[in-house]
Amino acid sequence: MIENNISEIAKKIEIESKKLDKKIKDIEKIKSSITKDLKKNVKELKTNQLKKLQEEKKNITEKVKEMKHNLLSAKEANASQDENKKNTKIENNSNKKPIDKTAKKIMNMMALYNKNANKKLIEILQTVKDEDLKKETNAYFKSIHGTFMHIIQCDMYFFKEYRKYSNKKKIENENILNYLNEDFTFNISINEDLKSLIDIRTKLDDVIIAIVNSIDDFNISEKVIVPNAVIKKPRYHLIMHELNHDTHHRGEISVMLDQMGYKNDYSNLMTIV
Repeated sequence: MIENNISEIAKKIEIESKKLDKKIKDIEKIKSSITKDLKKNVKELKTNQLKKLQEEKKNITEKVKEMKHNLLSAKEANASQDENKKNTKIENNSNKKPIDKTAKKIMNMMALYNKNANKKLIEILQTVKDEDLKKETNAYFKSIHGTFMHIIQCDMYFFKEYRKYSNKKKIENENILNYLNEDFTFNISINEDLKSLIDIRTKLDDVIIAIVNSIDDFNISEKVIVPNAVIKKPRYHLIMHELNHDTHHRGEISVMLDQMGYKNDYSNLMTIV
């Protein structure tokens, strides 16, 4: 009985072993098949990827080629434009008239004359009695003191405008150009004191010379605002106006000094510059 059971079990084991061997073989076949299929699929995938990359490479190559062509064209156009600008600049420079130095020489001379005339006038005023300085006359600004102060006020106003024409970044004592209010009164206490006026006048004359000396081109037209008008004239014309204005009022002071008996021969243009 036991032997029969053993034999039966042995047969079953043999049968199952055969089944197992068959399964193992089947598995190996499937594995082999899978490997082959996988290799085939990978190859196909790589082939497709390669084709795609080659197509992209071709497109990029053509794009780069086109960009290089455009870059070369742009460089050539830019070089041509630069050459045209250079030629235009050369042509403009060749046609440009040189700056006329005559006006500059005259303006510099007149600024120096203005300073020297004021210096000599100051020397005379320092000998005049205070009551005579402020004595009212028939002059427009009433007195020597009033006229002298008016000259300073106008110089401050106009040369603050003319300062814009200068090529100097900084001028010593140029802050005095800001001592004047819009109503032509001073914003510092110098009205009643001749000594203060003289100090301002002396510094102002140096500022005027510095401004005039540092203007390159006097022939450029500029605008200046005066009561009830806007005047547009060449720079030399505007500056000459103010320097001539000073001469005019110094002449008034000279008359007042004459009437009071003070000698005052101080304004000879040919001898003081």
